[in-house]
Amino acid sequence: MILLFFGLLLVTIVLLLMLVVFGFTLRALSSVLLIPRQAADLFTNESVRRNEVLKHATMNVIEERFGPSGLNGVSRGEGFTLDGIAPPDIVLLAAQEGLLRLRAGERRLAIHRRCVTAIVSAGLLGALAFLGILLGTDRMSLLNVVLAVMVANALAPFAGMLLQKLLPRYTDVSDLHIVGLAGSPLSEQRAVAGSPVREHFEIRTRVGK
Repeated sequence: MILLFFGLLLVTIVLLLMLVVFGFTLRALSSVLLIPRQAADLFTNESVRRNEVLKHATMNVIEERFGPSGLNGVSRGEGFTLDGIAPPDIVLLAAQEGLLRLRAGERRLAIHRRCVTAIVSAGLLGALAFLGILLGTDRMSLLNVVLAVMVANALAPFAGMLLQKLLPRYTDVSDLHIVGLAGSPLSEQRAVAGSPVREHFEIRTRVGK
């Protein structure tokens, strides 16, 4: 009876490990296929890079004033979006201040810990490291899997920060101007009993005088 119990326990542990390996491998493969398209605009489109830097500066200014905001968004050629809980006037003022401070040389504002593009790009590097270790070994083993997961998790944050530090070096915001801001609730539900409503903001920009 005891042998049967330990046998079932061992089989369960092996199956769980196989599921972990399968899940991580599947995520790595999806990253290799999907992430390059998400990150391509950041490195090939100067307008997207400008707005990515301004988006980070806006989020950093807001968090300097009010603490962690939970805001996140996407950069585009004509501006950027922010989703979260914040008054529209605060978002606009933060964007304007962030732009002025970037022009004054505060490159640190261009770096934000929740940079989505850097996170997914770092995820791609981690996924490649994971797949490289698994495919570069003669056979699948628990040691190889553990090593691959450790390397991938260690590489991703470092690569993400490095990518962000490169952004302001190759991004000129001296001719970038904020055109305006539009906002709308993320859902049709209104605030109940004073609870805040998440908003979707679109900050529009242009280049030139």
